[in-house]
Amino acid sequence: MIKSLTQFFAQNGQLILPNIGIIKFHKEDAMWVNSILIAPKETIIFEATDSKPSKLFYHFLANNLDISYEQAIVQYEQFLDTVFKNDLPQFVLGNFGTLNKTEGLFHWTSNFQSAAYLKDIEISPIPHQDVVDSNKSDRKDRWYVWSILLAIISILLILFKSL
Repeated sequence: MIKSLTQFFAQNGQLILPNIGIIKFHKEDAMWVNSILIAPKETIIFEATDSKPSKLFYHFLANNLDISYEQAIVQYEQFLDTVFKNDLPQFVLGNFGTLNKTEGLFHWTSNFQSAAYLKDIEISPIPHQDVVDSNKSDRKDRWYVWSILLAIISILLILFKSL
């Protein structure tokens, strides 16, 4: 069951636990601050709400476990009941994190740290603008050499052809 739930979370970015809450992938966009591009922040959060999973979730679970739709609903609810009625109620969602229940409250501990993968980028202006411009002017000054060379070759080919 854990493997199926982890797979669903990885594909859809959220997992609804009935009468407990929602574990979801949360993303904050990147933004500019002065000359630094602040990396986007990605986290996995838990919101304690009273929600019901969608039909899509139960169809996914039924197909993944090779059981009927109704059996998927019953087995999922029984699974959550057994997990949180233990002496050490803990729901481990693969490598994403752990949901613990202490004194009737749920606490999410995420194992996902986007800062390890996404870094800020500092952008600075090019300091040697004059060097770049002088290289371009040298190329413009040398175009006539190629045109004269092509003209001479063309004249020689015309003379050779006429002889």
